[in-house]
Amino acid sequence: MPKDFSAFDNSPVKGIHYRWTTLAAIGDYLDAGSIVAGAASTTFWVSYFHLSSFLLGLIASLSPNAFAAFIGALIAGPLGDRYGRKTIYTYDLLIYIIGAIIITASTSVYMLVPGYILVGLAVGIDVPTSWALIAEYSPKMGRAKLMSFTNIFWYIGPIVILVLGIITSPLGVNSFRILFGSLAIVAIVTYILRRSLIESPRWAAVKGQEEQLKKAESALGINQTTTSSSPGASLPQTAQKVSLGRYAKGFAFIIPVYILWGIPAGTFGFFLPFLVAAIGASKSPVVGDLVDIGWFSTAIIGILLVPMRLGDKISRRLLYLISAVVCAIGFAIPTILPFRILAVALANAILFGFGQGMGLWPITRMWSVELFPTEIRNTAQGIVWSLMRFSLGVWSLFVLGIINALSYAGVAGLFAAFFVIAAILGGLYGPRAEGKTLEEVLMDFYGFV
Repeated sequence: MPKDFSAFDNSPVKGIHYRWTTLAAIGDYLDAGSIVAGAASTTFWVSYFHLSSFLLGLIASLSPNAFAAFIGALIAGPLGDRYGRKTIYTYDLLIYIIGAIIITASTSVYMLVPGYILVGLAVGIDVPTSWALIAEYSPKMGRAKLMSFTNIFWYIGPIVILVLGIITSPLGVNSFRILFGSLAIVAIVTYILRRSLIESPRWAAVKGQEEQLKKAESALGINQTTTSSSPGASLPQTAQKVSLGRYAKGFAFIIPVYILWGIPAGTFGFFLPFLVAAIGASKSPVVGDLVDIGWFSTAIIGILLVPMRLGDKISRRLLYLISAVVCAIGFAIPTILPFRILAVALANAILFGFGQGMGLWPITRMWSVELFPTEIRNTAQGIVWSLMRFSLGVWSLFVLGIINALSYAGVAGLFAAFFVIAAILGGLYGPRAEGKTLEEVLMDFYGFV
């Protein structure tokens, strides 16, 4: 890769950056949208398909929220590093479209489950690859802004789906068909528009693909010649292999940080409306959806107010620590007061939403792409993301039984402890990445690139 990426790294954030990021970030919309579409459909699926609690948990574990995404991410990681970011995140949408259409047409659980698995595979392939692409073209003083922008799509998708779910709820079982049909339409349009996107300039440099690098330079109005000092640009692919074990310190840090956030977030993402209704905060599924909308909306507010404005300027360790503490407080409340009180459920959801939005979730995904070099960035993303989704898949199989055994207060206490641990890990050991190039982050964290 060229040693000098200063023209890319020192560029101001332009409209073209936002256009590219929007098209890449639709993967987040489709990811979270499919999770919440399943959540909003649970009451209809339970009655229509006669699902037991175990079977519902099994569907959740096989969903985009868990095992299916785990497999997709493992597949996509090495392929994205070998064949390029653009190749992977374009054609995976075809899998998503097929899965969403199957769900829309489902008349039995034997159609529903395979369709949901295909959707999960697709988002597992798409999202880590899209994040790698965004990080690799972002300016060093705009990476937090652009990466946080992708988080907004992870929250907009569920809000759109939940509002649509509320509007279509009088239609009964046909509501879920409309929800997944809308996701299929978004995926089709995105597939068409993504064909105009650039390849990652850093990946193109590593692979010696001068034409792709020039396209990225031209699109940004950059005139920069790849230097002959590039350690990989003119080498054959077999000479560019980078050992994953060399970056074990990064895996040891980011995997637990990811899981500590992912299990609580995934539980809320799929089960929150169901929990609100089942635990008694409301007998109406619409109220559960409104609580979920409150969770997502406050997260967007947190993103707009904090990481998009400050993430490139002040300590991300500090932002992460504060946001993790806010999330911990949000889950501590239901350990003291009953979750069945609607105000308690709202306080839990809003504090968790704002807390993760103001730093924890955006910074987690930033760190996950910053801690690995271009040669293995996609592979590393696939490993980290898949392990989080695998952990969530195991958890989803048993969460309803755990809540029945311990009550929601017990689970909330566990989640509060998760965020206390996350605050300590991120606050003490997170990379000091604000305002630095990707290569500078690696040098600071490992002592080498």
